Order: sequence, then structure tokens, then C-alpha cells
Amino acid sequence: MAETKLIDYYQVLNLPTRADLSGIETAYARLSDDLMKQSEDDETYREAMQKLNEAYAVLSKPELRRDYDRAFFKGELERLEREARAAARRKNMAGNVLVGALGLVVAVQAGALLYLGGDAVAGLPGAIFGKFF
Repeated sequence: MAETKLIDYYQVLNLPTRADLSGIETAYARLSDDLMKQSEDDETYREAMQKLNEAYAVLSKPELRRDYDRAFFKGELERLEREARAAARRKNMAGNVLVGALGLVVAVQAGALLYLGGDAVAGLPGAIFGKFF
């Protein structure tokens, strides 16, 4: 099932998501005036005005805005959670690669020591730990 994409009404009104009612009304008045001035020259006036009216109708009514915010930010939160999980997987994978690479280095060094001779390997703990071994 395809997910419907909500129109960002805050972007339509060029507002921050924390805007209050007076900010919404001011932005609507300013943008509608600008659109009215452009209506003589622009063919997309009706579509832009329709989006502007729709955004104002939703954001200017507290109960509709609450419902809109719940749906709009739910999608945003889900997107952020997906991104955080992906980042955690990348970090985990990088850690696993690092541990594997270090294990490979240790194995190569152990192989080199064995190749050089068993006496060198037998004396290694004494050389490292001194009198404790």
C-alpha cells in the first residue's frame, strides 16, 4: 500500500512549525496579497492560492492543526528513526570490520613469529612480562 505524502503546510505559508495563530494569520495575509498582485501575470495563481487557502484552513484551526501535526510529524519521526537505525547499523558494521582487521593483524604477527622460530615464541612471554612469567 502506497503511503500518501502530506503537504508541508508550514512550508506553504513559509512558517516555522512553532508559529502561533497570529503568525499564521500574518503569513497568510502577506502571501495572499502577494499572490493577488501576481495573478495578472501568472497562470499558476489559482493552484498556488488553493494551496495557500488549504494550509491556512488547517493551521488556523487548533483541532485541525493538532490532527495535521500528529500525522505530519509521525512521518518525520519515523524517517528520523529509520535514519538513526541505519546509522547504528553502519557504526556496528564499522566496529566489526575494525575488530576483524585487528584479529587479522594479530594472526599475521603470530604466523610471522612462528615462522621465525619456536624459540622466539617461547621466549616472548618472558620478554613481555619479565619475572612474572
